[in-house]
Amino acid sequence: MTTTRTWTVTLTFEDEHEDENGSATWARAVLDSAPDDVLGPGEVLAVEGRAVRWPHHPSVTLIGRQMAAARALVELGHRLGDRAVDDAFANAYGRPALGPVAASGS
Repeated sequence: MTTTRTWTVTLTFEDEHEDENGSATWARAVLDSAPDDVLGPGEVLAVEGRAVRWPHHPSVTLIGRQMAAARALVELGHRLGDRAVDDAFANAYGRPALGPVAASGS
């Protein structure tokens, strides 16, 4: 039997105006918690990526958005992977893997 799930990642962009240092584009990647099997009820995982255009390069908005989105999605993947490791340890041992550690000698 095959089960199909859809997780939604929303990318939003902010293009900064050019100045003497070039321009920058920000991408925000958000993984929503619906359905609840993604993270937890009501939880959201959000990260940002940034691309900077050098002043002497031609301005191509699409390229800045592609680079910023790629960086945001890579970071999202890293954060989701870290979350999966934490959840796996919590599931296996009944405690958080990377949570607070009790001070020794207390």
